[in-house]
Amino acid sequence: MEVIFSAAMGELASRSISFLVDRYLKQRSAEATEEERLHGLQRLLLRLHVVVEEADDRLITNQAMLHQLSILRQEMYMGYYTLDMFSCGAHEDNRSKDYSFAPSKFNPAKRVCFCNANNDGAAQAELLEQVLGSIRNTIEDVNEFIIFLNSYPRLHRQPYNMYLLLDKCMFGRQMEMELVMNFLLQSQTAPGAADHLAVLPIVGPRKVGKSTLVEHVCNDERVRNHFSQILFFNGDHLKDAIVETLRDGGRIKHQNGGMGGGRTLIIIELLL
Repeated sequence: MEVIFSAAMGELASRSISFLVDRYLKQRSAEATEEERLHGLQRLLLRLHVVVEEADDRLITNQAMLHQLSILRQEMYMGYYTLDMFSCGAHEDNRSKDYSFAPSKFNPAKRVCFCNANNDGAAQAELLEQVLGSIRNTIEDVNEFIIFLNSYPRLHRQPYNMYLLLDKCMFGRQMEMELVMNFLLQSQTAPGAADHLAVLPIVGPRKVGKSTLVEHVCNDERVRNHFSQILFFNGDHLKDAIVETLRDGGRIKHQNGGMGGGRTLIIIELLL
Protein backbone atom coordinates (compact mmCIF):
# COMPACT_ATOMS: atom_id res chain seq x y z
CA MET A 1 0.00 0.00 0.00
CA GLU A 2 2.83 2.33 0.84
CA VAL A 3 4.47 1.56 -2.52
CA ILE A 4 1.28 2.44 -4.42
CA PHE A 5 0.81 5.62 -2.40
CA SER A 6 4.43 6.62 -2.95
CA ALA A 7 4.16 5.98 -6.70
CA ALA A 8 0.93 8.00 -6.91
CA MET A 9 2.47 10.92 -5.04
CA GLY A 10 5.54 10.80 -7.26
CA GLU A 11 3.39 10.81 -10.41
CA LEU A 12 1.31 13.68 -9.06
CA ALA A 13 4.41 15.69 -8.19
CA SER A 14 5.93 15.00 -11.62
CA ARG A 15 2.79 16.13 -13.43
CA SER A 16 2.51 19.24 -11.26
CA ILE A 17 6.10 20.22 -11.99
CA SER A 18 5.60 19.58 -15.72
CA PHE A 19 2.44 21.69 -15.71
CA LEU A 20 4.16 24.58 -13.93
CA VAL A 21 7.19 24.47 -16.24
CA ASP A 22 5.01 24.31 -19.34
CA ARG A 23 2.89 27.22 -18.12
CA TYR A 24 6.01 29.27 -17.36
CA LEU A 25 7.46 28.60 -20.81
CA LYS A 26 4.18 29.54 -22.51
CA GLN A 27 4.02 32.77 -20.52
CA ARG A 28 7.60 33.68 -21.47
CA SER A 29 6.84 32.81 -25.10
CA ALA A 30 3.73 35.03 -25.06
CA GLU A 31 5.73 37.90 -23.58
CA ALA A 32 8.43 37.47 -26.22
CA THR A 33 5.80 37.39 -28.97
CA GLU A 34 4.20 40.61 -27.70
CA GLU A 35 7.59 42.29 -27.55
CA GLU A 36 8.36 41.19 -31.11
CA ARG A 37 5.00 42.53 -32.27
CA LEU A 38 5.69 45.88 -30.64
CA HIS A 39 9.07 46.06 -32.37
CA GLY A 40 7.37 45.17 -35.65
CA LEU A 41 4.77 47.88 -35.08
CA GLN A 42 7.54 50.39 -34.40
CA ARG A 43 9.28 49.51 -37.69
CA LEU A 44 6.03 49.76 -39.67
CA LEU A 45 5.25 53.13 -38.09
CA LEU A 46 8.68 54.42 -39.08
CA ARG A 47 8.04 53.47 -42.73
CA LEU A 48 4.57 55.01 -42.63
CA HIS A 49 5.89 58.19 -41.00
CA VAL A 50 8.45 58.60 -43.80
CA VAL A 51 5.71 58.40 -46.45
CA VAL A 52 3.41 60.86 -44.63
CA GLU A 53 6.22 63.35 -43.99
CA GLU A 54 7.32 63.17 -47.63
CA ALA A 55 3.74 63.72 -48.80
CA ASP A 56 3.38 66.75 -46.52
CA ASP A 57 6.33 68.33 -48.34
CA ARG A 58 4.62 67.98 -51.76
CA LEU A 59 2.10 70.24 -53.47
CA ILE A 60 -0.63 67.62 -53.97
CA THR A 61 -3.67 68.79 -55.95
CA ASN A 62 -5.37 65.43 -56.56
CA GLN A 63 -8.30 65.12 -54.16
CA ALA A 64 -8.16 61.30 -54.15
CA MET A 65 -4.50 61.37 -53.14
CA LEU A 66 -5.28 63.90 -50.41
CA HIS A 67 -7.97 61.53 -49.12
CA GLN A 68 -5.51 58.63 -49.17
CA LEU A 69 -2.97 60.79 -47.33
CA SER A 70 -5.59 61.47 -44.67
CA ILE A 71 -6.12 57.71 -44.27
CA LEU A 72 -2.36 57.15 -43.95
CA ARG A 73 -2.15 59.85 -41.31
CA GLN A 74 -5.04 58.31 -39.33
CA GLU A 75 -3.41 54.87 -39.44
CA MET A 76 -0.12 56.38 -38.26
CA TYR A 77 -1.78 58.16 -35.33
CA MET A 78 -3.64 54.99 -34.35
CA GLY A 79 -0.39 53.02 -34.44
CA TYR A 80 1.44 55.53 -32.25
CA TYR A 81 -1.49 55.57 -29.84
CA THR A 82 -1.37 51.78 -29.54
CA LEU A 83 2.41 51.81 -29.08
CA ASP A 84 2.15 54.43 -26.33
CA MET A 85 -0.66 52.50 -24.65
CA PHE A 86 1.44 49.34 -24.42
CA SER A 87 4.49 51.31 -23.26
CA CYS A 88 2.47 52.90 -20.45
CA GLY A 89 1.00 49.50 -19.59
CA ALA A 90 4.50 48.01 -19.31
CA HIS A 91 5.53 50.75 -16.87
CA GLU A 92 2.41 50.15 -14.79
CA ASP A 93 3.10 46.40 -14.72
CA ASN A 94 6.66 46.96 -13.54
CA ARG A 95 5.40 49.25 -10.81
CA SER A 96 2.71 46.83 -9.68
CA LYS A 97 5.19 43.94 -9.44
CA ASP A 98 6.66 45.56 -6.33
CA TYR A 99 3.27 45.25 -4.63
CA SER A 100 2.02 42.01 -6.18
CA PHE A 101 0.21 39.35 -4.16
CA ALA A 102 -0.63 35.73 -4.92
CA PRO A 103 -4.33 34.99 -5.56
CA SER A 104 -5.99 33.95 -2.32
CA LYS A 105 -8.38 31.05 -2.04
CA PHE A 106 -10.16 32.84 0.77
CA ASN A 107 -10.56 36.26 -0.86
CA PRO A 108 -12.83 36.21 -3.95
CA ALA A 109 -12.11 39.90 -4.64
CA LYS A 110 -8.50 39.07 -5.51
CA ARG A 111 -9.60 36.30 -7.85
CA VAL A 112 -11.93 38.76 -9.63
CA CYS A 113 -9.11 41.27 -10.02
CA PHE A 114 -6.83 38.68 -11.57
CA CYS A 115 -9.58 37.50 -13.93
CA ASN A 116 -10.18 41.07 -15.07
CA ALA A 117 -6.44 41.56 -15.62
CA ASN A 118 -6.33 38.45 -17.81
CA ASN A 119 -9.32 39.63 -19.83
CA ASP A 120 -7.74 43.06 -20.32
CA GLY A 121 -4.51 41.42 -21.48
CA ALA A 122 -6.38 39.33 -24.06
CA ALA A 123 -8.24 42.41 -25.32
CA GLN A 124 -5.00 44.38 -25.63
CA ALA A 125 -3.33 41.52 -27.51
CA GLU A 126 -6.26 41.41 -29.92
CA LEU A 127 -6.08 45.19 -30.40
CA LEU A 128 -2.35 44.98 -31.13
CA GLU A 129 -2.95 42.29 -33.73
CA GLN A 130 -5.70 44.33 -35.41
CA VAL A 131 -3.56 47.48 -35.56
CA LEU A 132 -0.60 45.53 -36.95
CA GLY A 133 -2.76 43.96 -39.65
CA SER A 134 -4.33 47.28 -40.61
CA ILE A 135 -0.96 49.06 -40.91
CA ARG A 136 0.50 46.15 -42.91
CA ASN A 137 -2.38 46.35 -45.39
CA THR A 138 -2.00 50.12 -45.60
CA ILE A 139 1.73 49.91 -46.37
CA GLU A 140 1.14 47.21 -48.98
CA ASP A 141 -1.27 49.54 -50.81
CA VAL A 142 0.97 52.62 -50.61
CA ASN A 143 3.32 51.78 -53.51
CA GLU A 144 1.16 53.46 -56.17
CA PHE A 145 0.72 56.47 -53.90
CA ILE A 146 4.51 56.86 -53.67
CA ILE A 147 4.88 56.60 -57.45
CA PHE A 148 2.30 59.34 -58.09
CA LEU A 149 3.77 61.41 -55.25
CA ASN A 150 7.02 61.87 -57.16
CA SER A 151 5.18 63.75 -59.92
CA TYR A 152 4.22 66.64 -57.60
CA PRO A 153 6.64 69.51 -56.85
CA ARG A 154 7.96 70.25 -53.42
CA LEU A 155 6.53 73.03 -51.29
CA HIS A 156 8.63 76.10 -50.67
CA ARG A 157 9.23 76.30 -46.95
CA GLN A 158 8.64 79.77 -45.51
CA PRO A 159 8.35 79.24 -41.74
CA TYR A 160 7.54 82.83 -40.80
CA ASN A 161 4.76 83.11 -43.39
CA MET A 162 3.30 79.62 -43.29
CA TYR A 163 2.66 79.42 -39.55
CA LEU A 164 0.63 81.38 -37.05
CA LEU A 165 0.89 81.62 -33.28
CA LEU A 166 -2.10 81.24 -30.94
CA ASP A 167 -1.49 81.29 -27.19
CA LYS A 168 2.19 80.44 -27.72
CA CYS A 169 1.26 77.40 -29.85
CA MET A 170 2.32 77.17 -33.50
CA PHE A 171 -0.14 75.94 -36.13
CA GLY A 172 0.56 75.19 -39.79
CA ARG A 173 -1.55 76.78 -42.52
CA GLN A 174 -0.65 74.43 -45.39
CA MET A 175 -4.18 73.05 -45.73
CA GLU A 176 -5.81 76.50 -45.79
CA MET A 177 -3.14 77.70 -48.21
CA GLU A 178 -3.79 74.85 -50.64
CA LEU A 179 -7.56 75.41 -50.53
CA VAL A 180 -7.11 79.08 -51.43
CA MET A 181 -4.57 78.30 -54.17
CA ASN A 182 -6.79 75.63 -55.73
CA PHE A 183 -9.67 78.11 -55.80
CA LEU A 184 -7.63 80.94 -57.34
CA LEU A 185 -5.77 78.90 -59.95
CA GLN A 186 -8.72 76.94 -61.28
CA SER A 187 -9.37 77.51 -64.98
CA GLN A 188 -12.61 79.19 -66.03
CA THR A 189 -13.92 76.71 -68.58
CA ALA A 190 -17.64 76.84 -67.78
CA PRO A 191 -19.80 78.73 -70.31
CA GLY A 192 -20.48 82.27 -69.21
CA ALA A 193 -17.96 82.00 -66.36
CA ALA A 194 -16.47 85.37 -67.27
CA ASP A 195 -19.80 87.08 -66.47
CA HIS A 196 -19.92 85.71 -62.93
CA LEU A 197 -17.59 86.49 -60.06
CA ALA A 198 -16.24 83.59 -58.02
CA VAL A 199 -16.16 84.48 -54.32
CA LEU A 200 -14.13 82.77 -51.60
CA PRO A 201 -15.00 83.98 -48.06
CA ILE A 202 -12.29 83.74 -45.40
CA VAL A 203 -13.93 84.25 -42.03
CA GLY A 204 -12.84 83.87 -38.43
CA PRO A 205 -12.21 85.73 -35.17
CA ARG A 206 -9.78 88.59 -34.98
CA LYS A 207 -6.01 88.14 -34.87
CA VAL A 208 -5.95 84.52 -36.02
CA GLY A 209 -3.93 85.15 -39.20
CA LYS A 210 -6.52 85.82 -41.93
CA SER A 211 -4.70 88.91 -43.27
CA THR A 212 -1.35 87.11 -43.05
CA LEU A 213 -2.74 84.20 -45.06
CA VAL A 214 -4.13 86.54 -47.74
CA GLU A 215 -0.84 88.46 -47.88
CA HIS A 216 1.11 85.27 -48.36
CA VAL A 217 -1.25 84.17 -51.15
CA CYS A 218 -0.82 87.51 -52.93
CA ASN A 219 2.98 87.22 -52.76
CA ASP A 220 2.97 83.75 -54.30
CA GLU A 221 4.49 83.73 -57.80
CA ARG A 222 1.78 81.41 -59.13
CA VAL A 223 -0.92 83.90 -58.18
CA ARG A 224 1.02 86.86 -59.59
CA ASN A 225 1.51 85.04 -62.89
CA HIS A 226 -2.16 84.02 -63.01
CA PHE A 227 -3.67 87.48 -62.39
CA SER A 228 -2.75 90.67 -64.21
CA GLN A 229 -3.94 92.84 -61.32
CA ILE A 230 -4.55 92.40 -57.59
CA LEU A 231 -6.68 95.07 -55.89
CA PHE A 232 -7.36 95.57 -52.20
CA PHE A 233 -10.53 97.18 -50.78
CA ASN A 234 -11.88 97.80 -47.32
CA GLY A 235 -15.40 98.73 -46.27
CA ASP A 236 -14.92 102.46 -46.93
CA HIS A 237 -13.90 101.87 -50.57
CA LEU A 238 -17.11 99.97 -51.35
CA LYS A 239 -19.54 102.84 -50.80
CA ASP A 240 -21.55 103.43 -54.00
CA ALA A 241 -19.24 101.04 -55.90
CA ILE A 242 -20.28 98.72 -58.73
CA VAL A 243 -18.45 95.89 -60.45
CA GLU A 244 -17.55 97.99 -63.51
CA THR A 245 -15.82 100.65 -61.38
CA LEU A 246 -13.91 98.34 -59.05
CA ARG A 247 -10.88 98.30 -61.34
CA ASP A 248 -10.50 102.06 -60.96
CA GLY A 249 -10.53 102.11 -57.14
CA GLY A 250 -8.89 100.45 -54.21
CA ARG A 251 -5.21 99.91 -53.54
CA ILE A 252 -3.13 98.10 -56.14
CA LYS A 253 -1.12 95.28 -54.57
CA HIS A 254 0.18 93.86 -57.84
CA GLN A 255 0.01 94.82 -61.51
CA ASN A 256 1.45 92.96 -64.47
CA GLY A 257 1.31 95.20 -67.51
CA GLY A 258 2.59 92.51 -69.83
CA MET A 259 -0.60 90.46 -69.45
CA GLY A 260 -2.87 93.19 -70.84
CA GLY A 261 -6.54 92.84 -69.89
CA GLY A 262 -6.20 89.58 -67.98
CA ARG A 263 -7.78 88.33 -64.79
CA THR A 264 -8.24 90.59 -61.79
CA LEU A 265 -8.14 89.42 -58.18
CA ILE A 266 -10.14 91.63 -55.81
CA ILE A 267 -9.59 91.38 -52.05
CA ILE A 268 -12.23 92.93 -49.80
CA GLU A 269 -11.66 93.31 -46.06
CA LEU A 270 -14.77 93.71 -43.93
CA LEU A 271 -14.57 94.29 -40.18
CA LEU A 272 -17.80 93.40 -38.38
